Amino acid sequence: MKITNIAALAGALITSPFVSAEGTKEVLMGVDILPNSIELHVASGGCTSTNSFTISVDKTASPHSVTVLRIQPDFCEAHIPDGIKVSFDRATLGLDGKVEFILTNRIGNTSNRQ
Repeated sequence: MKITNIAALAGALITSPFVSAEGTKEVLMGVDILPNSIELHVASGGCTSTNSFTISVDKTASPHSVTVLRIQPDFCEAHIPDGIKVSFDRATLGLDGKVEFILTNRIGNTSNRQ
């Protein structure tokens, strides 16, 4: 019985639009687009940093498509109900200057870290 439940869960995760080979699509608490950086407001249990994420930029789409993936889960247990902000350099992402893009992540406060 337990093997069936594990197999069902694994199947759901594999077909989920929130999970990919590179990581899990993060539900963001907010985003700030600044002249030189993108600040993401994310949930954290105390062990989240910029190294916890990878940002995928699809420049073949018009406008560009940007997806934030969490590659390092945060299993820490600090109480940080408002989350934290992590910053990414726009030039490094190829999003510097005047550019439009679509952020594919959902925005909300649905994290179990709150």
